[in-house]
Amino acid sequence: MRVLVVSLTALGLLAGCASSSSDWAKAGASDQELGRDTADCLAGAQMMVSGGQGPPRTVIQQDRYRRCMTNRGYVEQPQK
Repeated sequence: MRVLVVSLTALGLLAGCASSSSDWAKAGASDQELGRDTADCLAGAQMMVSGGQGPPRTVIQQDRYRRCMTNRGYVEQPQK
């Protein structure tokens, strides 16, 4: 289970680096809670898309991810 969470987090961070320029903050949230919520929201925002002539690939629906994080009480902040 831990490997799955770490893998999803890494996938999310890679996807986020390509399309996001923000961090998430929540008063009183620990790093562990942030990691768990991030992994959960990323898992819920994943979608498989056709690769055309190549293999299917996983993409992150950014709007769904942001909505999930916001619903959990996080605020999106610009990266420093």
